[in-house]
Amino acid sequence: MRNRLRACVLLLFATAACQQLDPPDDFVARVGDTYLLQADIDARMAGLTTGSDTSNTRHLIIDQWITDELLYQEASRLQLSAREDIEARLNESARAVLIEALISEYQNQVTNEVPQSEIVDYYERNKEYLRLLEPFVHVRYLVNPNLDSLRLARSILLQTPDISADSVFTALIDRFDISSADRHALNQNYFPEAKLFNSQPEVRALLQRFSEGTQPQIIGVDDEYHFLQVIDRVPAGTIPELPWVKDIVQQQLVIHIRKQNYARSVQALRAQAESSEDIEIR
Repeated sequence: MRNRLRACVLLLFATAACQQLDPPDDFVARVGDTYLLQADIDARMAGLTTGSDTSNTRHLIIDQWITDELLYQEASRLQLSAREDIEARLNESARAVLIEALISEYQNQVTNEVPQSEIVDYYERNKEYLRLLEPFVHVRYLVNPNLDSLRLARSILLQTPDISADSVFTALIDRFDISSADRHALNQNYFPEAKLFNSQPEVRALLQRFSEGTQPQIIGVDDEYHFLQVIDRVPAGTIPELPWVKDIVQQQLVIHIRKQNYARSVQALRAQAESSEDIEIR
């Protein structure tokens, strides 16, 4: 069904979106009276991985479009859509497209923005089911090309009482970290240990052998120095604090609200149809 649906959508796009009475100025290919526009090329290439060969990809898109359009026009010339089996498949695909479009409309009625009070309430009711599936860590991390700068940052932090360490380190980020990443977000929360520093094997190795609560370590990698301290590590199975999983909770809540909205919408349609005696079950 999904393949037929995709085929139907592509056929509708090829005929309705590109067929013109007058030749458009910016078309890049033509088959009969149907045109492939530059905007269509741009839309299809927008989701491609950065760094791919755009010239070759553009050629492939154009070539595939021409092939599809030739096949479609030949199928139309042979009036294959008039065949009973083909007509039934087209009708079923159109039906599926419309149903999916209406479901999308119901889903879009619910935004991704959820009040904080609802997030907290959902977390409190479901936190037993949110137990961590992997260890989480809370780290302090800086990057700087100057070793002395990070040594100074470590000295300042070690002289700071524990109660003030977080606020002092926030200032150290602004003073000593030269990366473009948001170090404040990294240093103010807990994250899955397995997802940290995957593109930095030396730093990741340091994290894995680091015990929580030990003094910060500094290592050199290429032309930069990395400051790392593991403040805390919590094992899998722990009930997380809300800030650790807020994004996940919000996503789950949005899905839950969308399901509720869909159920209410379908129930309203059913109630209206039943009141009009448009539903009959024998």
